[in-house]
Formats: sequence, C-alpha cells, structure tokens
Amino acid sequence: MMMTQTLWRKISQNIERQIEEKELSPGDKLPTEYELSRQFMVNRHTVRRALSYLQDKGFIESTQGRGTFVRRPTRPVTLNRRPRFAEAVILQGRSPSVKVLRLDIRSSEPHVAAELGLAAGAPIVFLERLRLVDDEPTGLSLHHFSAERFPTFPEMYRARGTITQTLIDSGVPDYTRRRTSISSRLSMPMEAELLHVPRHIPLLIQRYLNVDGLGRPLEYGESRGTGEVTVEFPPPPTD
Repeated sequence: MMMTQTLWRKISQNIERQIEEKELSPGDKLPTEYELSRQFMVNRHTVRRALSYLQDKGFIESTQGRGTFVRRPTRPVTLNRRPRFAEAVILQGRSPSVKVLRLDIRSSEPHVAAELGLAAGAPIVFLERLRLVDDEPTGLSLHHFSAERFPTFPEMYRARGTITQTLIDSGVPDYTRRRTSISSRLSMPMEAELLHVPRHIPLLIQRYLNVDGLGRPLEYGESRGTGEVTVEFPPPPTD
C-alpha cells in the first residue's frame, strides 16, 4: 500500500516539475497512460491515480477522445465600462505587451458599418494585434474605427503605440464600453499557431462596442482569448 502511494506521488511530482520548469507548456499533450506506465514501470492504475491527483490540483485536464493536456492558467476578465488591457494586466503584477499584425484602411463589412453607424462599405481603420502577458500570447484583438473620423489613425498609432493615447491625441479624451457579447468556438489553424495552443482549446470571443463621451459609436472590436476564463463583475457604484 505504501509502495503504491509512493509510486503515484513520484509520477505526479515528476510531471509537476516538468510543468513548473516549463519542460511542459500550457496546452502540451501528455503521454498516454500506457506510455507513462512503460516509462515509470508501473501499472496503469498507478498512473491514473497520479493523473487524477494532478487534475484535482489544476495542473492538467483530460478531454475524452483527445487525451490529457497541461492546463492553461485561468486569467480574470473584468467586465466594466472602462476596459483597458495594459492597466488591467499591470494591476495583476504582470507585464503587458502587444504585437501589431495588421494596420490599414479598408472597406467596412456590413455588420461593422452598422455597429459604427456608417454606410455599408464606408472606409474604416482596421487594427489587429496579438496580446501578450509576460511575453506569452494570450489573445488576439481586432479593432475598427471610422477612417473618415480618424484619417491619420494608422500613423498616429505607430508613433504612440497605444489606442488610448492615439484617441486622446485625436480629440477623444475618454471612452466607455456600451455593450459586450460573449461566445466561444474552437480556434482556427492560424489562431492556434499565433496563440501557441492546440486546435481543441476553445477560444472565448468577446464582441463589443465602445462609445465616446457623447455616446457616439467610436470603436467596434472583437477579442479572442485563450484558456479558461473567470469573469469578474465589479461591485455596484456607491452613492
């Protein structure tokens, strides 16, 4: 009895160490029970006990028919009227950064034009970014602005590096979130490659509309995030 307990703990500690030392990364697939039983020279019941323990501790997760994977850490998403990616990450004591994937002016798709109150096909500024936390990719964000209202947005954004500062220098000192809708789907091949996740990992999709101080549509956006997400609602305002 003691020997069996020692064996399964030895297996779980070995896998734990590989995760903590980043030999195994979030989303990596673990060897099968059969492969682990051969590796550690134990029966499969002992391997199952070790994997069950690791799953209870939140290190791994199993998907029927796909296997066992290193679990991605949860990351809180706060739904409020003034969402700011960099500020939220810094408050968690972590380091935010972004990588611009695309920035151009193009014709708007019908649903984007409708959200921004524009005529169908009206020119928009399109910005796509890869968001990183501590140099690890965590999500993709797509941003749409009226090109007629912000004709120099691309040049200004390249010079300033943040959306908030670009809008401030364009005469929009503040903006708020009017609406957010949330859904999920499996990642597309390019998304999985950019976010370093296997295809079976679901993405959390947030589509939102930001407005300026006068309530006019300012930005229609979409964020595609990885991992299991805990949604935190801020406390109600006090009088």
